[in-house]
Amino acid sequence: MASLKHLFIVCSFSAACAAVQAQDSVPPAISPGIAAKLMVRGELRGLQMVDLRSQRRNDVLVVQAEVLNTDTADTRLYYRFRWLDAGGMQVGDGETWKPLVFLGKQSQFIKGTAYGPQATDFKIEMSAEPR
Repeated sequence: MASLKHLFIVCSFSAACAAVQAQDSVPPAISPGIAAKLMVRGELRGLQMVDLRSQRRNDVLVVQAEVLNTDTADTRLYYRFRWLDAGGMQVGDGETWKPLVFLGKQSQFIKGTAYGPQATDFKIEMSAEPR
């Protein structure tokens, strides 16, 4: 009977630890639709994409995304856009990584403009490190 009680306590503790870990882990996007547009390298350290909009201006695709730091620690985000044509092939030479510093609980917008009218879709590559 004592070993059954001990087993129950150990299982309860393990479940509580798993719940805390799941709570600390922030998904990279607030919705599956936004997540489908992301290519995440490593962990985003509390950064989460909370809004994503795109439109064509002068026949060129323009994207704006809002990223939120859900943590109190400062974090450096690196991002770049990959522009794709209707067949899913990359358009242009690819962009360089752009750094952006997020203070604790700060929200910022990132914006990208495609190379030309042949780009009809996009992916956003993201990586993060502590500041």
